[in-house]
Amino acid sequence: MAYVRLMEYEWSDNPHEVDYYLPDSWNVTIYHIAGWRKPVLKPRQISTAIASPIGSRRISELAKGKKKVCVLFDDMSRGTPASKIIPAVLAELKAGGIKDDQIEFICALGAHQAWDRSVLARKVGEDIMKKYPVFNHFPFYNCTPLGTTSFGTKVEVNSEVMSCDLKIAISNIVPHPSYGFGGGGKIVMPGCSSYDSIADHHGRTHKASRPPRTPDAKGVFDGNTSPIDAMEFARMAKIDFSINCLLNETAQTVGIFAGDVGEAHKVAVAAAKEHFRVPDVRDNDIAIANAYCKADEAFIATAAAFIAVKRTGGTAVTIANTHLGTVAHYLLGAWGMSTGGKLTGTGTPVPSWVNHNIYYSEFPEGRTWYWWAKKDWPKTYLPDNWAEVIGRLIEWHGLKAKVAVFPDGTNQYTPQPEYQE
Repeated sequence: MAYVRLMEYEWSDNPHEVDYYLPDSWNVTIYHIAGWRKPVLKPRQISTAIASPIGSRRISELAKGKKKVCVLFDDMSRGTPASKIIPAVLAELKAGGIKDDQIEFICALGAHQAWDRSVLARKVGEDIMKKYPVFNHFPFYNCTPLGTTSFGTKVEVNSEVMSCDLKIAISNIVPHPSYGFGGGGKIVMPGCSSYDSIADHHGRTHKASRPPRTPDAKGVFDGNTSPIDAMEFARMAKIDFSINCLLNETAQTVGIFAGDVGEAHKVAVAAAKEHFRVPDVRDNDIAIANAYCKADEAFIATAAAFIAVKRTGGTAVTIANTHLGTVAHYLLGAWGMSTGGKLTGTGTPVPSWVNHNIYYSEFPEGRTWYWWAKKDWPKTYLPDNWAEVIGRLIEWHGLKAKVAVFPDGTNQYTPQPEYQE
């Protein structure tokens, strides 16, 4: 038997690589992102990047005379290693005369669940949890009205954030199904906006104006009104400094684009378009997409597997190994067998060319079924051990199969044209 080695269990006590065994008679190709060999930044390089801002003064200069500082960071559905970035931010704040009791940290979770201490400590570090107040954004209450964007979207932002006179954001520039790329304005919309604002932005303002959707529309940024609207949120909330991290397939930082929330994001997106690119392949009997950097939103990886399956029929496999399970999403998730958030749909459809849809996790959840359209349940499988996965794949495809493997389908993209079934 041959094997592929994939990174698993992010935010656990022991993230590590796992060997997934495959028949050695299969024709297996691993499709890494273009920048997968980029060297990981060392602490000094992180500090240098943050101290060399794009379109902005340094944090140490912005901090002078300020009274209250919030550091926003993205949640556990993003691979951003905030604990590796925060020391450089604190050093800049101290250089600007800011004292510890003037600083707070806020998890910009948008419409996702609140996170407990055990999880937040992995994101920001035990030292930060002990020394500073670390809060979850709460989208249902205490949000300040700021008017509307040029698109007419209602703008309501976390009141605690708005009470701060210096606002610093830490996030990453991951490919995103709706926005093209993360980072930039997304730290505010949806990061620390009200539930009503998030629903307005996602469900009304841009419903008709998003780019044509395909099974994998990640990376569609140019001309996309969603990130433009989100950037208006960030400007209205007066984000002073933004740090966009470029990650590799194992959630390590290989680049930082810091400075003005808009200017730094432009440079970051240009780099991300090349860094995260994978070939456009569609001729595989089996496509296996691992989810690591966003494993609790592993359905994003599923889209990469769908695209790579040949149009005459094949099997898509998603690997979703995280002890966190699937993130609880107040806007898009199911909150019962017949109820959900404001924009919960009827489940994700499986493309007609995918004969079998395998969603593999060592941490099974019965509610996973409700992410899939009921019409496609008969061809969907939720195994919790790899032996069952391989057994089914051999049953359906035998010992001769063309196989594509994506080390992190949540952290890659291939620009896709509009498709029609």
